[in-house]
Amino acid sequence: MRSMRPRRGQVLQFDHPVWEPLENLAFEHAGEFMWMHEVELEDGTRLHAYKHRETRRYLHLDHGGRAFVFIWDEGRDVDDLSEYEEVDPRWLLEVVLAKPEDRGNFLGQYVSPRYKHLRWARSATRHRISRKRTRFVIEHSFLIFCEDPPSDRPGAAAQRLVFLGEDPQQVPLEVMAVKVKNDNLKVIHAMELRSRYRSAYEEVRK
Repeated sequence: MRSMRPRRGQVLQFDHPVWEPLENLAFEHAGEFMWMHEVELEDGTRLHAYKHRETRRYLHLDHGGRAFVFIWDEGRDVDDLSEYEEVDPRWLLEVVLAKPEDRGNFLGQYVSPRYKHLRWARSATRHRISRKRTRFVIEHSFLIFCEDPPSDRPGAAAQRLVFLGEDPQQVPLEVMAVKVKNDNLKVIHAMELRSRYRSAYEEVRK
């Protein structure tokens, strides 16, 4: 079973490429990637970072067939350890290989069938973002990741999904939702993109 707890780590070296983890996962695509660096997690796990030449997206793979994503943190100090979260390797490979114009559709296809219905909290329209605009962002997201609730809200859900994308008028929005019963989503927040997510949004849009 994959651990949902983010793991901290740091870049170990940039000089000695290792290709086995990538070749074991996607030998036929290995030539499309550049080896970038090696990461060591706090538990001693070694990850190798591979960057796709065309889509510019990353795979972080260990020697045991596991895949990780780098967790963006706008407030992280340059000297702080980075965080990585384990994800499904085949799913991550498909996301990384998807062309920029296809990535939103792929992520929408991943999210929509899994969460059959959307529910709405009152807070979801507090910033005057319509349900139609919010649904569009969820179904055409450029970036989806998990985020813990604010520390000053002890009664909040343990974790929420954050969707970054554009509405039909190409206005960047941030949407947050929590998982509820029967594999549905409850939208709790939607507003125009704030500065805290701007860097991550711009990176994935490259």
